[in-house]
Amino acid sequence: MIKKKKLKKVKKLSIDEQIKAVAAKLRKEAGIEDLENRLKEISQKRVPMLTAKMKHILGDVDLTKKDTLSKEQKIVGFYHALVTRDEVVLKALTEGTPGDGGYLFPDEFKAELIQAMDEEWNLRSLVRTVPMRRDVMKIPKTVSNPKVYWTSEGATKTTTSAEFTEVTLTAYKLAAIIYATDELVEDSDQFDVVKLIIDLFARRISEEYDKAIAQGSGVGEPTGLVTARAADNIASIACAGNLDFDDIINLVYLLPKQYRANASFLVANANIKELRKLKDDNNRYLWQESAQAGEPAKILGYPVHEVNYVGEGNIFFGDWKKCYWFGMRKEMAIKVSQDTETAFTEDKTAIRVVSRVAGNVVLGAAARALITIP
Repeated sequence: MIKKKKLKKVKKLSIDEQIKAVAAKLRKEAGIEDLENRLKEISQKRVPMLTAKMKHILGDVDLTKKDTLSKEQKIVGFYHALVTRDEVVLKALTEGTPGDGGYLFPDEFKAELIQAMDEEWNLRSLVRTVPMRRDVMKIPKTVSNPKVYWTSEGATKTTTSAEFTEVTLTAYKLAAIIYATDELVEDSDQFDVVKLIIDLFARRISEEYDKAIAQGSGVGEPTGLVTARAADNIASIACAGNLDFDDIINLVYLLPKQYRANASFLVANANIKELRKLKDDNNRYLWQESAQAGEPAKILGYPVHEVNYVGEGNIFFGDWKKCYWFGMRKEMAIKVSQDTETAFTEDKTAIRVVSRVAGNVVLGAAARALITIP
């Protein structure tokens, strides 16, 4: 008697499973898997090749070993890797990838940028800078102080209270982009490419901060001093025609005494020319040249800062640490990318710095303005 063999049940594959099985078989037969593994192995083991010019700048270094590099080598090496599409070096030198593509610049770039911004005088150094943990920051301030009474013995005491209001700091995004050519690093043996890139950003961002503090509209950007003055948040007086000695005296003593000790002038270049010509009743110039290099000149003993963004129509005088707050919502984020249309079509690299800042007059009583009318 012939025994019947039991047939094994064959599992029926779904359409997706059948497609995957066929694809895996084709990849194996074509040797694609072996090729991918080999390329991955070579990529992980290789040492990045540097051009003769880059070796002159960086020395004979391995850019994948981040801990052995100086900050200059990291910044220039990262930029060079981006231009040459060196993925191994890019991944080695960056801490991660932004959600919108590109690569984050090494932290050393941020530190050098902030340092470069602080090396030169700027209006932001005069005002108070505060960290912000939220997009909107409410700052309480007094509208009226408690009243004080003299009372006789046994008399009923009158109760009083201080009234408060709020000033709002709202953070806005500021972005700066530089499109650098692919030849920039290759030509950098003729100049310091690190300093060039950092200084370009530092100068433009500092200028934009100063512009916002001086004249920001408050719509999509911080509220500036000129806007606050126009809204009567900073009291002002006017002068018609040319400036004279009395105008400056009136401005100084319009400011309450408690704010004059640390006060200074903010003046546009066109008005500085007029201020330098002013004389007192004894025909002596009010303008006092600085006694030390780097220090501002003075009028009536108060420093004069040239801030062209306030415009020829305004001269400000005040204690700026008390008057104006500049909020820093987010530390600067720096991204480098070649994904933009301009970068791709013109062989350029986009370097982008983004910060979120706020600014507003917190205490208008700490400043005064002189409106000049031609």
